Amino acid sequence: MQGFVIQSFRESPIFKWAMIVCFAASLALIAAALWLWGAVEVRGEFGEVFGLTFFGFFWIAILSLLFPWLGLSIEQDIGASRNPAALVALFGAVLALATIYAAGSLGEGPSYWNNIFSAALGTAAFFALWLVLELGGRMSASIAEERDLGSGIRFCGFVLAVALILGRAVAGDWHSESATVRDFIRDGWPAAALGLFAICVEIVLRPSRTRPFPGWRGCGLLPAVVYLSSASAWVFHLGRWEGMPK
Repeated sequence: MQGFVIQSFRESPIFKWAMIVCFAASLALIAAALWLWGAVEVRGEFGEVFGLTFFGFFWIAILSLLFPWLGLSIEQDIGASRNPAALVALFGAVLALATIYAAGSLGEGPSYWNNIFSAALGTAAFFALWLVLELGGRMSASIAEERDLGSGIRFCGFVLAVALILGRAVAGDWHSESATVRDFIRDGWPAAALGLFAICVEIVLRPSRTRPFPGWRGCGLLPAVVYLSSASAWVFHLGRWEGMPK
């Protein structure tokens, strides 16, 4: 069944449009967040939203150049190898970066540099957790070398869940650098716990000699749902961020 799914992916024209759709969805997410929940001088202002969204495009494009250092490459694994597992995984990674960038721009503050500091803080933590997962779970090997679709889905769920937690942790009104870091640690610590849990999951569910082709539903979709449900529950627990429009 998994072989049929992979073959269907490879024959689909989605690979030709994958990154275009991915970046378009990311920009739409950023624009929608700024338009609805941005600062007073940004919310509902086309020029301000467009400018910050345009900057967000370059933010994501530049940071995506770090992906190969963590074992996954848009150009190689999607463009050249047409790897469906990598397609799902990197789609999630790009959306995760967009989520953190957008969240860092939510709330009132005296300068746009405050937004950059918040987004950079959340993004640094995101890549740190990805690195920890890579070192502990050898995620890139399962996705790029084994082409395991379940691993790609599982990773997608993980990075989106982490982005929800970290994004919520950096959202809100600006007070100072120290206050931002303090609030980030207070609200974002579950992302680290989720990372440790994900390592354990990877050790158990990644492809092995005894189970070279894990089912993508039970070993991919189910863990991804658990990750996202846990992150959503934490965000719901925290409630509205400071300065969130009513």
